[in-house]
Amino acid sequence: MVASRRTLTRLSWALVVFAIVSAVVGLLFAFGNLLPPHDEADYVDRLVANRTSDEQAFPFVLIGSVATVGVYLIAAMLGLLLRAWARPSSLRDAMTLLLVVAGVVGIIGQLMNIGVGQAANPFYCDCGYRTEEVVALDKALQVGWSMVAWLGLGAITLVGLGTGVAGRVLEVSPMWRTLSAVIAIALLVGVLLKVLAAFIFVEAFDPYQISDLITAITLGVLVPIWAVLLARGVQEPEPEMTTT
Repeated sequence: MVASRRTLTRLSWALVVFAIVSAVVGLLFAFGNLLPPHDEADYVDRLVANRTSDEQAFPFVLIGSVATVGVYLIAAMLGLLLRAWARPSSLRDAMTLLLVVAGVVGIIGQLMNIGVGQAANPFYCDCGYRTEEVVALDKALQVGWSMVAWLGLGAITLVGLGTGVAGRVLEVSPMWRTLSAVIAIALLVGVLLKVLAAFIFVEAFDPYQISDLITAITLGVLVPIWAVLLARGVQEPEPEMTTT
């Protein structure tokens, strides 16, 4: 990839758009606007209601996942492109590796999320086993969403680490460097909350919702600012750096 300030600027502004769209959809899911809770007394009826909500929310799942794929794709591209503004070092290589792998893992996770969301579309055969079908579909979806969740946590962790390293190896501005560290810490805290909640029950608050809020705010507010500061803070790379 040939590095230039124009290419970096275009990627930065694309990141702003994708990040905001992904964050808005994420907030809608975090607050339960798209998947409201159902309290039907019968377990099967409650699962059917959940699948109906999944079907209605699928367009937003698709929009959010496509936007997030855009975020991860740009992250991977930045991992390669930003090398032209950093002096050769092991940290520069670490930045590239972290962001590229994060992009690959994140894209796989989001494509899987689209697939699982589509599979949540309720379709039951007229064969007299509706109850068994409803329960089996729910169990299969739980497995799929669990895989999506862990892939997402891995990708977010790698993006956070890569962003933190980028703040160390690139000379953009003191504010950009500080913001890089803040983004890294916020993303890692969000991941830590979900990992702890997966193994430890917390009654005082919902760690999953808090984590989603932290991630969405970081993605929708801090990342766009980070991208704009990056686009405005760099000059054309030195010629000898564009090929290293």
